[in-house]
Amino acid sequence: MKLPRVSRGKTTGSDLMIVMRYRPELFGRPFVEWIQRLLRGASDWTVGERELLAAFVSKVNRCAYCLGSHQAVAHAALGRDVVEATLADHRSAPISPQLRATLTFIERLTKDPASVGPEDAAAARTSGVSESALEVAVHICAAFCIINRVADALGFEVQSMTEMDRTGRLLLQHGYRID
Repeated sequence: MKLPRVSRGKTTGSDLMIVMRYRPELFGRPFVEWIQRLLRGASDWTVGERELLAAFVSKVNRCAYCLGSHQAVAHAALGRDVVEATLADHRSAPISPQLRATLTFIERLTKDPASVGPEDAAAARTSGVSESALEVAVHICAAFCIINRVADALGFEVQSMTEMDRTGRLLLQHGYRID
């Protein structure tokens, strides 16, 4: 299978769209629909919190492209100070105990999935995280572990902060879709 060629110069954020449009019936449409449902569908989490979960998983995976993209959306939704404090140290950030416990859970799930067991999920639920909220967080973790690897393997170009902020505001307003 010949993979799509992504840009190697100035980018307008099109690297992801190139990959999503390459055989869209196989990966593009199903994946983007999943992301749209996860990040914009019904949830106990706000849109900003879900974007922060996506940025957090991307940070743990050291995926600069996805971290920058979802960090920018979270900035637009939650404010720069909260997002930066959370990404710097979620244990001391000004966030809810439920979000803090969920970030701790997905950090472990991202770093060492084989070590995660029912007791880890129970610890998150003890903080007040609902079963459905935890399920959404696990799906966000899974989705971003996948796309982080795609972005890194294909060398997606990281946008400038100005471009990311603009893209973040657009994604917050319009969500995710490929047309």
